[in-house]
Amino acid sequence: MTNSWNQITIEKWQEINQVQSEFEVSRLVEILSILTDRDPEELRNLRIDEFRKLQSQFAWTSEPPKADVVTKFEIRGKKYGIIPQLDFITAGEWLDAESWKEDSVGNIHLYAALIYRPIIKEDETTWEIEPHKTAGFLERANLFLRELPITQVYGAVLFFLASGISFSQSIQDYLTQLEDLKKDQMKTTQTQTHTKKHNEHSSKEDSEPMI
Repeated sequence: MTNSWNQITIEKWQEINQVQSEFEVSRLVEILSILTDRDPEELRNLRIDEFRKLQSQFAWTSEPPKADVVTKFEIRGKKYGIIPQLDFITAGEWLDAESWKEDSVGNIHLYAALIYRPIIKEDETTWEIEPHKTAGFLERANLFLRELPITQVYGAVLFFLASGISFSQSIQDYLTQLEDLKKDQMKTTQTQTHTKKHNEHSSKEDSEPMI
């Protein structure tokens, strides 16, 4: 059974996000139909308790996929890597990307094919990807569309869309910022814990009777 976004292809994620209805139950029926590959009419004929049980099994869809940036992945025996820096993209590609923004959900596989390209050389920490080529671009985009889980590209595409035309901003900088944020959060938690223990200790000393 499908129990997380990790099992949902880009194509299915698009279908789910493009469901529109003024009635909440109708919208849920359409979404559950996509997730379960069952006919909408079959779902409409379920008893309400059965429908609610099915709905609860897919409650995780109420939250978006995690926005973690995946740097490399493999599909059909070929490795793909994220662009090391946004200035690797040509001006023409930026113009294409701008036009896709009108339907960023429907075009997310195009963004993914732009951001992730075949790795031609790599070592433990770095990799080199092939330059952009018109030939094969749509084939790669459609392969990602049909076979890649949305979680493989979601974080990187979000970052790309948020970056505008900051050519000097690299993915590595972004990952470093995330790591620094996590460290700051850990330090804050440790400080709060230490302060709490100190206050508890002081309170205990204040409550002890004087001899």
